[in-house]
Amino acid sequence: MAYASTYLLIGSLYLLAAASPGPNFFIISQLALNGDRATALRVTTGIVIGSAVWVSAAAAGLATLLLHYASVATVLRVAGAAYLMWYGFRLLRRAARPDPAPAQAADPSPVQAGAGTPAGVRTGLLTSFTNPKAAAFWTSVFASTLPAQAPLGFYIGVVVLITLLSAFWHMGIALVFSRPALRAGYARARRPIEALSGASLLAMGLRQALSR
Repeated sequence: MAYASTYLLIGSLYLLAAASPGPNFFIISQLALNGDRATALRVTTGIVIGSAVWVSAAAAGLATLLLHYASVATVLRVAGAAYLMWYGFRLLRRAARPDPAPAQAADPSPVQAGAGTPAGVRTGLLTSFTNPKAAAFWTSVFASTLPAQAPLGFYIGVVVLITLLSAFWHMGIALVFSRPALRAGYARARRPIEALSGASLLAMGLRQALSR
């Protein structure tokens, strides 16, 4: 198969980047551990669409243009940082509260439990689109791995490959973390786990806001 080695290299680089815990991981896993697998899968759908858009933009050269327009990149970076810090703050606030009595309602999670498809997909899209590092990642990957004068079919193949890998990886997170055994353990350690997730997202947002 033509370009098989290049596809393998690009797919491997993507999976290595995805395996590093980031906003996608913390948001999907937290929803799944809370027992809201349906919403986690809806958020996953938004993230997968976002991944497809980012890699398509990079293939079209739009990501490279974005990197050269400092003002647009700054707006995107600040918006993404604000979103991550908001989400992290909500998790920290939840973690600070004791577990409610059975008859009481818990403080709502940043994505409402049982949120409809539009709300869940929108959260996933926001998480993906407000991550300017995706532009830098795909621009660098394409610059270092793409063969010279590759045909249009090759770029379409890359978009399909990354979309499938993104779906496989992020759906796997949602399904694994929604397993009863993990959820039972999470119920016993909800507050420290949510505190860790919230602090991680808050730190990511602060680092993104202060980066240049």
